[in-house]
Amino acid sequence: MKPIIAIVPRAGKNIKGEKHCYALPRFVTAISACGGIPIALNNLEGTFELSDLDEILDRVDGVVFSGGPDIHPKHYGEEVLDCCGEIAYERDALELPLIRKALEKNKPIMCVCRGFQVLNVALGGTLYQDINVQMQRSTQIEHRRDAEGEESRGMHTVNVIRDTPLDTFAGGQTKIGVNTLHHQGVKKLAESLCSMATADDGLIESAYYPEKDFVMAFQWHPEYLGLEDSTSKKIFMAFVEASKREMERRK
Repeated sequence: MKPIIAIVPRAGKNIKGEKHCYALPRFVTAISACGGIPIALNNLEGTFELSDLDEILDRVDGVVFSGGPDIHPKHYGEEVLDCCGEIAYERDALELPLIRKALEKNKPIMCVCRGFQVLNVALGGTLYQDINVQMQRSTQIEHRRDAEGEESRGMHTVNVIRDTPLDTFAGGQTKIGVNTLHHQGVKKLAESLCSMATADDGLIESAYYPEKDFVMAFQWHPEYLGLEDSTSKKIFMAFVEASKREMERRK
């Protein structure tokens, strides 16, 4: 049997202007290639209830929280600043309670970009609404790169913290190249999380929850780097393996 892994969806509109939601294909292919069964969740307004979350999580073995627009700053005690970007209200409504419930159930969780920010905020951390505007730093790194095709390349390096899961995934490398597609980032890391990597400008680029079986977050996009990248492949393989263990536990 294969573990079933839920992917939180992105939202869009079809050619008729109707809202729809979908899972990013690169997550689907990576999870499938590593031995999981990926399924997309739904976040269309009015089509799910918070009381459904227990039933959803009781039927899946792992959850991916993917990238996307900004979280409303009210969720970490701030007003919206001019530097804040597009806010994903429907995603906030689903993802914040979903991740708290998944943590409560000790489900394997993989968080990417916005997903990292959702995890941090859900656990009491805060965010820079815009890194360039708010973060004081002596070393300048361009974190937002949107050019076509750039998402798959290593844009800058991150410093891997020893004796963390990422240290294992990176095969002992002290620096790894990552892509960068975000304008927000972690300001205050939630107390329950531990950093696994930082950029040269001091921004936290990865973290994990050591008290849980598998809760890991990455500010970059390992799904775009793909399974050809050895670190990304090990991350996805470890996540699917943790989901397999959860599947066995649920039997």
